[in-house]
Amino acid sequence: MTMATIRVLEERDAERAGDVNFLAFYDVALRHGQTPVVTTPADARSYVRHLLSFDPLGGLVAELDGGIVGMAWLHQRRPVATIGPVAVDPRVQGRGIGRLLVERCIEAAGPRIPQVRLVHESFNARSLGLYLRTGFRVVSPLVELELAPGAGVVGVGPSGARVRAAGAGDRARLVERDARAFGAPRPQSIELYLRSGRALIAERGTALAGYAFGIGLGPVAYLGSASADDADVLLELLAALAIELRGGHTALRTLIPANDRRLVEGLLGVGFRVFRACHYMVRGGGTAPPSNYVLMNGDFM
Repeated sequence: MTMATIRVLEERDAERAGDVNFLAFYDVALRHGQTPVVTTPADARSYVRHLLSFDPLGGLVAELDGGIVGMAWLHQRRPVATIGPVAVDPRVQGRGIGRLLVERCIEAAGPRIPQVRLVHESFNARSLGLYLRTGFRVVSPLVELELAPGAGVVGVGPSGARVRAAGAGDRARLVERDARAFGAPRPQSIELYLRSGRALIAERGTALAGYAFGIGLGPVAYLGSASADDADVLLELLAALAIELRGGHTALRTLIPANDRRLVEGLLGVGFRVFRACHYMVRGGGTAPPSNYVLMNGDFM
């Protein structure tokens, strides 16, 4: 059997890598009776180009017989790294290509990164086996919730904090607060959300009581990262941001710890519905996400 070769993903690879990403996620969702996360080749290609601009050194491709058959991305946020997406063309799955990609991502993270994370779709037993064999473990169940295009948003009661739009002057303390929740500073992500997305903060006096980010990526807008001192502040932030981001043709999704009952019940009450179940998986040290925390999305967490 011919072994695939792994190399760095380049600009010229974006179209084919996007096609592989679409084929892999669309195929596995349909085979399991699930709603596909990646809905069109064009959206998948656009996402790969976004990753190239945002994390240009993190992409890998697998080549077999001269063609690209797999892709993966590593996001370095020292001392944390996250992996995602990982995709292999369905025609060559089961030949160890996915494992090669994941192992190369782990190798690229390096020995000084004590924790590597990823989000796994819980219905996909094959990829779960791959991640377990490469040293990952499940540390928390996750649920991705969706607000359908055009759906109404039910407001929540005031928390007592003052909610306002974040500005450039809030950047430093947003980076610091997000680092406490995520486990590592990621100023490039904060800058992206301040520049191209939406950001709200909640204040009690002069203290930052919470924040929430949101951004549109193609036909879907994502709510998170978000964190707050308590559930009431977090839900007020999320409901306010959902009202801003919702659209007649745009679905709004958010990824949260499934065992945070206050957050789950609060967002269901706002109008969200369950879209899919996932696993939060970790290789190395570390445990589950903190309380009153919304993940950034499945690839950046």
